[in-house]
Amino acid sequence: MKILITAGATWIKIDAIRILTNRFTGKTGLYLAGELKKKGHRVTLLINPHCTGKIKGLEAIYYHYFEEFKEKVAKILKNEDYDVIIHMAAVSDYKLKNTPQGKIPSGSKSLLLRFVPTEKIIKRIRMLAKKSLIVQFKLEPKRKGIVEDAYRSLKENKSDFVVANALEDLTLGYKGFLINRDKEIIPLKSKKELLDILDRAIRGKLKLRCI
Repeated sequence: MKILITAGATWIKIDAIRILTNRFTGKTGLYLAGELKKKGHRVTLLINPHCTGKIKGLEAIYYHYFEEFKEKVAKILKNEDYDVIIHMAAVSDYKLKNTPQGKIPSGSKSLLLRFVPTEKIIKRIRMLAKKSLIVQFKLEPKRKGIVEDAYRSLKENKSDFVVANALEDLTLGYKGFLINRDKEIIPLKSKKELLDILDRAIRGKLKLRCI
């Protein structure tokens, strides 16, 4: 299968030198890309290299900023068709309404910045890749209610699968749930399980169950 994986954190400019981002590194996406390639898939990885450095042995496309990420997603999907898209980049939810030119002077007693929501890139992905199997990721603070929240997101974005993670679970390792359009669920207890189940889903050999 021909697969596109997005991974890493998008940056938001605060001024010419400062950024707002999150702590996700893209290393899980890098792991999946490498292992899925070993399983015979053709994989392209769209990743912020800030935490991983330049990547060898994979077709990798790099970005740093949110706007750059958005533009590259559009360019890639307009020029190439993919059987599967695994969208796990930690995309910024907010950006500055107006980004100052140059550097904001230091020394002020307070600084007020106004943020506005960013575009939901998963919706752009579905619009540009109508025939692709799409796996999206959904992170919530707590495990309680996570299946309902993730399933709602899947339906809104017209994805085929959603991987739901709770931040409280990720502090001790990897845990999550894979959910399909019929709201059938598989619990995930490791990145290895995530890899194996995604590979089976990609090949159309996955049997899910309700829990």
